[in-house]
Amino acid sequence: MGKLEAMKPPALFSNHRPAIIAALHLPPSPAIGRSSSSAIGGTIDYALRNAEKAVRAGIPALYIHDLGDLPAAKHIQPHTIAFLSVVGSKLREEFPDLVLGICTMSHGAREPLAIAQAISAQFVRIKVYTGAMVKAEGILEGCAHEAITYRAAIGAEQITILADIHDRTGKPLGAVSLAEAARSAAIHNRADALIVTGSSFEESMQMLKEVSAENLGVPILLGGGADDNKIARVLQVAQGAIVSSSFKPIDGWTHASMRAEWDFNRMLKFMQYVGEYGAPASDS
Repeated sequence: MGKLEAMKPPALFSNHRPAIIAALHLPPSPAIGRSSSSAIGGTIDYALRNAEKAVRAGIPALYIHDLGDLPAAKHIQPHTIAFLSVVGSKLREEFPDLVLGICTMSHGAREPLAIAQAISAQFVRIKVYTGAMVKAEGILEGCAHEAITYRAAIGAEQITILADIHDRTGKPLGAVSLAEAARSAAIHNRADALIVTGSSFEESMQMLKEVSAENLGVPILLGGGADDNKIARVLQVAQGAIVSSSFKPIDGWTHASMRAEWDFNRMLKFMQYVGEYGAPASDS
């Protein structure tokens, strides 16, 4: 039986441990033409070093993200597919037990799903899943129908779709409440899990509570802003969190911080706090 046939749904969500996902922001790809771009071999080494820290720290899941390729195009470019496929394939080869995912800066559903299937990854994160949002690259429309139908068409229904609700990097169009948007994504558009992130940690907590109160029957994740002092509060209302900046020695969103590598001791400390807290909140 081939690798794809043998794959099982990722153990991201269980009653026994929170779903902690490390977001690995890759350096600029060669195709983007920036002076800070490195050859693909250097990016692979960067990815392997940081993934190894995640594995040693006990982080169960990781996704790769082409965050260095700015400004973002409105739609996913061919070089992005090639770039993430090459890096992701090497990660899968070196860390076969790691729950691996794909997230792209540019908008689309088919491309991340195709990459995930090609490298035997288990999940994708899609930032504009339903509705419409205004972002730096323009107006983006939800791609839920594309995601669900394409996933079925390529026989990749084992790949989990994590859908952002009111992603903080844009503004939603139309008078759709957070609760309505979450219900649309989970019930009508069949997202497997929801990601919620506010402009501040306190706003994120309020948003998590509001979505959790809807009892939508799918896991809910905090999309950013958690650190070792806050994760216990998060796990009272959510099933997990996506983390990257808290693992870095440089704070804020700057070119330097985006290029910074993860600090193993920070990662280990964070996971120790997660372990002390115990089981995540129920999603029902």
